Amino acid sequence: MNASVVTAFEHGTLRVGEPTEASLTSAEADRLFAISASKPGFCSPGHRSVRFAQHAGLLNMGGRVLEVLPKAGEHVDAARSRGTFLRLLHLADGLPPFSQGGVGHSLKRQTLLGVFVSAFVDALMQLVRAGLLRRYRSDVDDLRVLRGRLLITRQVARQGMRPDVLACRYDELTVDNAWNQVLRAALHLSRPWLDDIADQRRWLELGAAFDEVTLRRDSVDVLQSLVPDRQVKHYAAAMRWAALILKLLSPNVRAGNSDAPELLFDMNRLFEATVARQLTRECASRGRKVCAQDTGLHLAHLDGAEEVPIFRLRPDLVVRDGAQVLAVADTKWTRIQIDARGRLIPDESHVYQMNAYASVYPCSDFYLVYPWHEGLAGASNTSFVMRGFRNTQTRLHVVCVDVGEDGLPARSGCWRF
Repeated sequence: MNASVVTAFEHGTLRVGEPTEASLTSAEADRLFAISASKPGFCSPGHRSVRFAQHAGLLNMGGRVLEVLPKAGEHVDAARSRGTFLRLLHLADGLPPFSQGGVGHSLKRQTLLGVFVSAFVDALMQLVRAGLLRRYRSDVDDLRVLRGRLLITRQVARQGMRPDVLACRYDELTVDNAWNQVLRAALHLSRPWLDDIADQRRWLELGAAFDEVTLRRDSVDVLQSLVPDRQVKHYAAAMRWAALILKLLSPNVRAGNSDAPELLFDMNRLFEATVARQLTRECASRGRKVCAQDTGLHLAHLDGAEEVPIFRLRPDLVVRDGAQVLAVADTKWTRIQIDARGRLIPDESHVYQMNAYASVYPCSDFYLVYPWHEGLAGASNTSFVMRGFRNTQTRLHVVCVDVGEDGLPARSGCWRF
């Protein structure tokens, strides 16, 4: 691979000094701090170092790309962290589908950008085998044989009385259209970031297939102007991968003419979205509905003015069966600990938050959901009794789901609805 990727971990640090695989230059650090201004919680400065917080993903540092990986387990392992991150993105529908159908071991061994490029190459190979989209394009040219319509004004102005050259306007069916131009631009930008030798070989095949397509420098603008129709329905996956690559690597982005060159995800929000999508799939078969970021209720109202509610509540997940509330849950992307007896002990602020929900939502089961890690092996199922709606007793259950497995199975605690 000709280009360089720097790997960091969530809540980890990188030194600032010489540009190595484990350190940043001062210019690269300044770029990260500029991004952090628009994404609070991404990183913070230290003594000749940069400390990362709750975001993971990719960032273009102007020559090198930084990948920040989530840290969910006891031990730091790049391949495993990439697999976890890709799984969460895939389950939350934050990525186009992989042609392999899932996050395999071969994908985990590549860098994140390498995974995106590899998936993009897969999608392009499928398009080329099926045949690239061809559309009519209107051209004007001076030809030896009449083609299409003769342009009298152009003929008189440019060719005079020459009968051997005819000014023509004609329609030509060609692969050189806006859709393929966007794909070729992404393909061109992806070449330095190919991790796999097989992908490099396939890139050469694709380069030949797109040889007649114009290489556009304004591909980001072209992409934003495209309007999908039935003819390009099969282009959906490839275009989504192309959009990710162009957003990160496009020269327009580096020049400051478009969005910031990053693909960063707040891990708290990503974990919430993943759990919400998984619960939605499991509840749909039973006719139950999962509502994310529910905003229907408030904690209090003004004294003497019950029609003026204040302190709006926004639990991450509310599970309903018709009008009945079955459960309320909050997801927390943080490492929960166990006490000497093996009981799961949530942060006090998390429990206070759930107690506020329990005082308003008419249900008996509330959940705090955390990512499971190896340090929780042997932990006992843990629930707490709280005073809930209209002084009824409610239970707060602690559930730890395994983000290292498809389906996010609960390793500690369980769902009771």
